[in-house]
Amino acid sequence: MAVLNRKDYSDDIITNINNALHFVKQELRVKYVMTGEARRKEFYEIPLVVMREAIVNASAHRDYFLYGSHTTIEIFDDRLEISNPGGLPKGLSEKEFGTKAVHRNQIIAALLQRVNLVENMGTGINKIKKILKDSGNRDAKFKFKDFFAVVFHRDKTPQTKNGGVNQVFELIETNPNIKVKDIRRQLKFSTRTIERHLKILKEKGLIEFKGSPKLGGYFFKSPYKSP
Repeated sequence: MAVLNRKDYSDDIITNINNALHFVKQELRVKYVMTGEARRKEFYEIPLVVMREAIVNASAHRDYFLYGSHTTIEIFDDRLEISNPGGLPKGLSEKEFGTKAVHRNQIIAALLQRVNLVENMGTGINKIKKILKDSGNRDAKFKFKDFFAVVFHRDKTPQTKNGGVNQVFELIETNPNIKVKDIRRQLKFSTRTIERHLKILKEKGLIEFKGSPKLGGYFFKSPYKSP
């Protein structure tokens, strides 16, 4: 499967980390979930804090003496892969991976901790695993050879908590006076599912029905109140 996007960065390590995170943020799919507040809540298909930990980890543990090799972030339709040259640091076995802290680059690790890109030494991998689990994502896959790589799975049609509700809301927001039959046709949801989502949105005060039962439709109801 072909790489969807790839960029090269050659600045200092801190700038490269920030640029890489910005690049990933632009490429990840995102869902906006209505919470009843004035602003929608963003859910990235892979939590940004996980991406930050993985990018920082790759930068901290890369073998910088392997000239001609680079830390890479490759984005495919079904996965995102971060790899860096050098494999596991000397003194760390695959069995101990995630349970023991061994630093290949002590100076770089100290620098990243000093600028608050690393909170606690040796906790990054476990933090990635926990956040993925808590957010409902599939486990990451780790590869160990001449290169160390971590693979994050991407769902082609990612769902988040209340994702169906959000899809219904977005249709109403962009298609005033939309009917249930049109929502059903576009989203392929059952009438019962749509009615359940509509009930949630009405209870939150985000939509309203206008018109007669036969000819009327659903409209977006702004969460902003006039003074």
